[in-house]
Amino acid sequence: MNERTAIQSLRDCIRRKHLALSTERSYVYWLRQYCSAIKAYPAALDTRARIERFLSTLALQRVSASTQNQAFNAILFFYRHVLKTDPGPINALRAKRPQHIRTAPSFDEIRDLLLIVRDIHQYPTRLIVHLLYACGLRVSEPLNLRFKDVHLDARRLDIRDGKGSKDRVVRLPDSLADPISAQLTLASCMWQRDRANGIPVPLPGRLDRKYPSARHSLPWYWLFPSHKPCRHPRTGETVRWRCHQSNVQRAVRSAAREVGLDGLVTPHVLRHAYATHAIERGASIRDVQAALGHKHLDTTMRYVTPDALNVPSPLEAAAC
Repeated sequence: MNERTAIQSLRDCIRRKHLALSTERSYVYWLRQYCSAIKAYPAALDTRARIERFLSTLALQRVSASTQNQAFNAILFFYRHVLKTDPGPINALRAKRPQHIRTAPSFDEIRDLLLIVRDIHQYPTRLIVHLLYACGLRVSEPLNLRFKDVHLDARRLDIRDGKGSKDRVVRLPDSLADPISAQLTLASCMWQRDRANGIPVPLPGRLDRKYPSARHSLPWYWLFPSHKPCRHPRTGETVRWRCHQSNVQRAVRSAAREVGLDGLVTPHVLRHAYATHAIERGASIRDVQAALGHKHLDTTMRYVTPDALNVPSPLEAAAC
């Protein structure tokens, strides 16, 4: 199988399994890197040896553990699900995942940032950034909200297809109810124009075939639609996509620079800040776990760190 055929077969398999577009792009990237690398390997090497050499090379290049794991998962997926073979146990040199202390800016620092964050390119990035901190969301999660996921009366947001393809429910603060209501009104006006012009929104999985009219219905319309239609990267059809996360990242980066937190705050750090500050204010660990969508409690417990500053030094009792 040549490289072009292998990549197309990988794309087809990923789409049959309804995996995310971001997964398709990353897996295709690593398969290309792998195909390019093994051209220089001796022909006598078997599949397992090739994978081990490729992963060991990445480790020697000092890539992060998460990057190497992504490459490993992509190659393993290709062999298992496309070629229907199991390369067996892989004993490659693996990058170690560092155990960093999970920290977040103080409450006052986050408040200062939220006060000055601005809209970018006429997108409501100020509102989106507030949602990230208010609800502990990943950067893509508020962007993926549709009308049917917003329940203003119940002060609730339904987060669909989060990390690990899991759904969850988060609380919408009262202070954001009016801005969200205004955004719903703006988005509904754009929906009316799109419906008149026959521009649909993409639906997850194969729902567009099961419910053809849903692509043009208001419940499935984006809460934060993009300004211009675009071509669907898989089907080539002209659709209305949602606001791109680069706009949110740019808004956070600009605000962080103004408050002296340049390089210290990203959209994902706001999620860390939500968890840290909620726990500091007495929230239940189990409740925070549910709000963040963590599968294991141990992941949430990383936000609860013992304070080493409370340990008195033995030197204080020494007479010297």
